[in-house]
Amino acid sequence: MHRQAALRHEWLADLLGRRPALGPNGLAVTEAPLAALDGLTDIDTVMRAVETVSAYFTGAIRREITNLRAERATGLSKHDWQRAHGPHVTRMLATGRFPALAKAVYDGTDVDSETSFATGLDWVLDAVAAKLTRPSV
Repeated sequence: MHRQAALRHEWLADLLGRRPALGPNGLAVTEAPLAALDGLTDIDTVMRAVETVSAYFTGAIRREITNLRAERATGLSKHDWQRAHGPHVTRMLATGRFPALAKAVYDGTDVDSETSFATGLDWVLDAVAAKLTRPSV
């Protein structure tokens, strides 16, 4: 499944993460990544790799769709919501209790959701690739 397709059909977020469908199409969805990684390493490592990428995709898409739904429900864009809560967050950060969060808020870069998704996926795929080594013969 592609990110844009999932975002166009928000109801898919409600299905993501459930037990897999066991019909021919559902089984084909599971078969494809397993077949693509077949022979790279043992089957247990392949299964964990597929589960890891799937978990990232599911979590990222669900978070993004939840934010889109909140925007529609409140009428506030992400930036409008941040501006509305800015004074409260500023007061909380000024207490010194949240130094790492303060650094992220004041020094971090706000990126769009597509960049955030792509960067996270790259990191997950790099980590998975590091684990997928060909078995010794």
